[in-house]
Formats: sequence, structure tokens, C-alpha cells
Amino acid sequence: MGNPASLILEKKGRKMRVKDNLLLQQIFSIPLDKEKYLIYAPLKETAFICNRALLNSIFDRCSRPLLSISEDKVVKTDTFFLLHKLGFFQPEPFPKDQYLHQGIQYDAVILFLTNQCNLRCSYCYASAGEYKAAQMPWEIAKAGIDWVMSEVIQNRLPTITLGFHGGGEPTLNWDILTRATDYAQSLAEEGKIPLQVTGSFNGYWSKKVLHYVLRNFTELSLSFDGMPAVQNLQRPTADNKGSFRRVRETLLALDEAKFPYGIRMTVTNDSVDCLAENISFVCDNFRPQKIQVEPVFVEGRARRNRSAIINLDIFISQFIKAFRIAQKHHVILFYSGARLEALTPRFCMAACRALVITPEGDITTCFEIYGREHLLSSRFIIGNYLGEGRFTLDKKKLRRHFRHTVERIPHCKACFCKWHCAGDCAIKTISGKTGDRFQPTGRCRLNQELTKFLILDKIMESGGLIWTKRKEA
Repeated sequence: MGNPASLILEKKGRKMRVKDNLLLQQIFSIPLDKEKYLIYAPLKETAFICNRALLNSIFDRCSRPLLSISEDKVVKTDTFFLLHKLGFFQPEPFPKDQYLHQGIQYDAVILFLTNQCNLRCSYCYASAGEYKAAQMPWEIAKAGIDWVMSEVIQNRLPTITLGFHGGGEPTLNWDILTRATDYAQSLAEEGKIPLQVTGSFNGYWSKKVLHYVLRNFTELSLSFDGMPAVQNLQRPTADNKGSFRRVRETLLALDEAKFPYGIRMTVTNDSVDCLAENISFVCDNFRPQKIQVEPVFVEGRARRNRSAIINLDIFISQFIKAFRIAQKHHVILFYSGARLEALTPRFCMAACRALVITPEGDITTCFEIYGREHLLSSRFIIGNYLGEGRFTLDKKKLRRHFRHTVERIPHCKACFCKWHCAGDCAIKTISGKTGDRFQPTGRCRLNQELTKFLILDKIMESGGLIWTKRKEA
């Protein structure tokens, strides 16, 4: 199939590289077979399939971007006339990085309440429950909420979010979770600012936890891996029992209450063959609004248990089958590296909008850095709690994070996914002991193949000829 991430267009059998032509930096040709190519212009949100002859004609036309429609001698076909009408041969402004000059504007506080967990998932990146217990005290939780609330008021931001996440199950620090929620609600009500309360949880809850969440949260994400055999194998309890039954009760209660939630499904080498079947099971039995499917992140217990997917082709084919199943159930199925809806130079906004605080009071720019035990904690932890309600930030480290945009990653330069995955999740693509180098990974291939699938699906939905969001269409 050739390299699916190429800025190289072919003419008369010889390859011609894009150099200084701004338009050609924005249009990609993706080989489908020997004669067919997918032409994709992400910044124009336009794609279509063409043969080699049309590909060469497009290259010729793109080489002369200032040519007007009246001057263009090749505007003899309906295809070229339509492309002209869509502004296809005019370069677009690149996605703006609003945070480059604006800097931090926190509108979310994310509290990592604990590193303890009532499950022992076979692939847990944080090895939850294995380290010395760390519980966030009220002083740190309150200070974080106060800081973000003051930022929201000062910058006149429209909403504030309180989220719970981290390297453990947040509900195991129950007193601080409820106290933080009640406190944020009181501040938001006083300031007449809409509040979202959310978080990532395992759903292995008592009725008391469930009832509180239903009354006080606005949405949430539950980690759940599907069929009973898969859930019990990959996500057993701390005493090595199955977790499926209780999590199922949680999901059914959320459905009965019509509570908005999403499911986060992790796929290991043990479960990749039945990914589509797991999605079918979830869609048949529960009513999530969306399902996020991710190949296992090989850290913590996943590294120890060798959970990595050996054959990524299986994940790709299973994801495509699962996507079709979810479509029929009107459920959004997605993978974080393939985001057609996103046109951005940054993959993650944790350094820009979310104040993410570990149990010890450290500020991290990555949701995967659960504490100082992580080998890359020194790179991603950019501040800490000083006491008396005050935090400090390392401005030098922050500047380095702000510089991490897709334009500065060499291996992304010629990739048609660059404005969607934006270089992908930093912690999953860095190398070196200090995490200073960014390199292609197996996720790059997943990003490219699944993004290509989504583009082709858009073309098919649009009648099979061309997909575009341009008004002229």
C-alpha cells in the first residue's frame, strides 16, 4: 500500500517533493492501490478518491496556486470546476495555537485523590494499590479548587470543571471527593458559574457511592472491558474475584437514571481478537453515549504481564468492525489518535487549561503521571503545593510544554494526520530517560490507518464521490 502519510505527489513516474509551496503542504495523497489515491485536504475538510492521471493534474494545478479559475486551462471537467468552487486550490491558514501567546487559562481542576484501588487490573499503567498509600488531604483539594475558580472569574471563562482521575479509584478517598464536590458546588452557585462535575472511575461501587454520583455529577467515564469473561480476566478485584457483576449493576443504574456517561475500553493482546464482540455486547446491554477504545498503554502491570498487542492489524480490523456495530446502535466509538473533528497543533490541553494535581500536591501536565514514582515524573511534574493555599509553577518547564506542538515534531511533517493527532499523546511517543526526544511508534500506524478509514467512511456517507464541509458543496 505504500507510505500512507506522504506529502509526495507523483508525476510521470518520478517523485516530486513539496518544498516551499504552501498549498502542497496542506494536500496529501494516500495510496489505496496501484491506480487509486485518496486525496485529503484536512484544513479544508475535503477528501475524494482519484486515479493517477487526476492526481498528476491536481499536482500541476497546486504548483500554481495563484492561478485564477478563468486562467486555468484544465478547468474542463466537473471535478476541477467543483474543486475551484470549493476553494481547493487556495491555501488555508494553519490551525492557530491560541495558548502560545495567551498562556494558561485554567478552567478545570483535576484531582488525583488516591493511588489505591479496589481492582487489580492486569494492565494498570499505575500499578494501583501496590505503592505506599497516598491520599490527597482536604487542604490541597481546596487550594486547587480555589485557584481554578479565581482563574475562571479573572478571565471571565464561561464554565468551571471539577474532575477526579489518577492512578487509583477516586471514590476510595470518599470524604475528600464528596467534600470537594460540595465545596465546588457552593462556589459555583455563589459566583453563578455553571459547574461540570466529572471523572474517570471503575464503577465497582456501593449503592451509597452510586446514589451520590447520580445526584451530584454531570457526566463521567467508566472503565469497562466488555463481556464477563474479558472484564473478569482483565479487571479482577483486589482479592482476585470477578468485577463484572457489580460494574454491570452500576451501568444499569446509570441507564435507568438516563445519566450521561461514556465507557473507556482497554484492549490487550488477550482481548484484541474479540474487540468487535465486546463492543456488540456493550451496545446490546447498556446505553453509553460514547465508547473510547484504546490499545493497552505498556507501563506498570501491562509491561510486567506483557499485555501489548502483538499484531496491530488485528486491532485495526476489529476496530473497523466495532465501529460499524456502534454506528447501528447510534453510539460514538472512537480512538484518541484518530480525531477527524480536531484540527489543532496540540494533542492535549492539560498544560493549558487543566490544573492536574497528584495526591502529594504536585502539578502534572500528563494524566498518566500518577505520582513521583513514575520514571518520567521529573519531566511532566511542573509545580507543587507550598502550603497555606499556595502552589508554585516551574515556568521553564511550562515553556517547554508550550513549545510541544506538532509543527516542531520532525517525523510528523509529512503526515496527513498531523492536525488531528497533533503528534499524539506525549508520554506515549517520547524516548530517552528524560523524555526529551519524540519518535514514531506503533500508534502512528494506528493513527494513520484509522484516520484513513474515517475519511473513506465520510466519502461513502456523502455519496461515494467527495466529502467536504465547505458551504459551496
